[in-house]
Order: sequence, then structure tokens, then C-alpha cells
Amino acid sequence: MITDVLLKQCRLEFEEFFQSLIIDSPENKHKVEEIRAHSLRVAANALMLAKALSQTEEDQRIAELSALFHDLGEVSMIVQGTESPMNIQRDHASASVSLIQQMDFYSKLTADIQLIVLKTIDGHNKLKLPKLDNEQQTLFARLLRDADKLDIYESSYRFFKERLGVQPIMTFDLINSTEVSEKIIKSIIAGKTAAVEDMRSMNDYKLFLLSMAFDLNFKYTFRIMSEKQYIQKIYETLPKRDQIIDVYRNIKLFVENKFVS
Repeated sequence: MITDVLLKQCRLEFEEFFQSLIIDSPENKHKVEEIRAHSLRVAANALMLAKALSQTEEDQRIAELSALFHDLGEVSMIVQGTESPMNIQRDHASASVSLIQQMDFYSKLTADIQLIVLKTIDGHNKLKLPKLDNEQQTLFARLLRDADKLDIYESSYRFFKERLGVQPIMTFDLINSTEVSEKIIKSIIAGKTAAVEDMRSMNDYKLFLLSMAFDLNFKYTFRIMSEKQYIQKIYETLPKRDQIIDVYRNIKLFVENKFVS
């Protein structure tokens, strides 16, 4: 069971982790600060979604805990400075799992909650959520994926529109080109989330963001998407070509149908 006292310890260890880091450059310090802020926002999103789904207080704590620690591996890999942006994007979830298992709070969790937390975090950055052992694990994994995406939409749009925050790490190797990947377009037209590996330009990343809507899980998430107009806001930063207009219309309709259904 996760008590209030144990949750407070988790929050304390989260802060202690960031305070313990030795960071070699102002640029990396800024990245790490942004990940900390992102993690706190995702934790708040996860708690909000868990409450909207009428989950118990225990389940709300599990959702918050998993979200709080989901990107620690990304921080560690940035500080070490030995990995490419693509490797960090691909491997940071498993690195987060390894870090969590070394923390004091982890041993105080029951075995089933340990497994939920680890599998929830390990699956949060996969293109598709792997098949898990039971419905409870799947619920928390979906909660984190939705909570994470909501903040990715918000922070990415803020970066594109207002140049606030830091550039998304998976875009560091992308070129500033007006071109868009045919593979990305085809994935979206087929109703699938685009693959990170198919991105070549910043416009591809924006289309990738739009395609993430196909992987959302809860009606309440779609409601927030609609209220915040994330799809429309990101579309406004893209060039207006026939293919992109078609993609936008398909995804906008998909989100609206999920919200009202």
C-alpha cells in the first residue's frame, strides 16, 4: 500500500535525485530543469486522469508515483553525455526503471505495485504499448502514456510558437526543411501513430505529434485535447499543403468523434 507518508518520501527522493546531479554545462542544466518540470506536470496530469476515471486514492498515488519518475533515465543519459538524441529517446524508459529499483522508496512498495510501476514506466515511450500481464497494469500504463502526451503537446506547442522551454530532444537531429516524409503521411492516413525513425524534418515531428492522437486511451483525454485545441494549434505551425490539410482534417475528426462518442 502507498500511504501519504510513502508518497511524501517518493516526492522527496525525486527532488534529491535532481539536487545530487553534477551538470557540466548551462545547456544541460536547462534541459534537466525542463525534464524535472515536465515530470511534475505529467504527475499532475496522471492524478487528474485517475480522478476523472474514479480510481481509488491508492490508485491515484500509483499513477502519480509512476509519472513522477518516468523520465529519470533521460536525465541520467543527458548528464552522462555519451548517447545520441535518438538513443536517449529509445532507451530512457529502461534507464528510468533501473534507477528506480535502486531508490529507497522502491523496496517499501508491495511486489505487485513494484511490477505495475516498472511496467508502466518501461512502456511509456514505446510506439505501441506492449501486452501486459493484467488489466490493472494496462490501466496504469495507459494513464501514463496519456498524461505524458498531454504535456508533450503543451510544451512542444509552447516551444514552436513562443520559443519557451527547450527543444524536444527527439528533434535535435532533424533538419529545418519544408519537406515532409511520405512514410509519416501514409501512417497518419492509415490511422496509425507515425514512427520516430521516419522523421527527417521538424515538420515531420509536428506531424508525428498530430499522429499521437491515435494512441490516446481515455475519453477524458480527448476532452482535454479538444478544449485545449492542441491539434489545431500544432497544425497552425505547419505549411498548408493538400497532404497536410488532409492529415489535419482526419485527425481533428478522429479526436472530435472520440470526445463525443
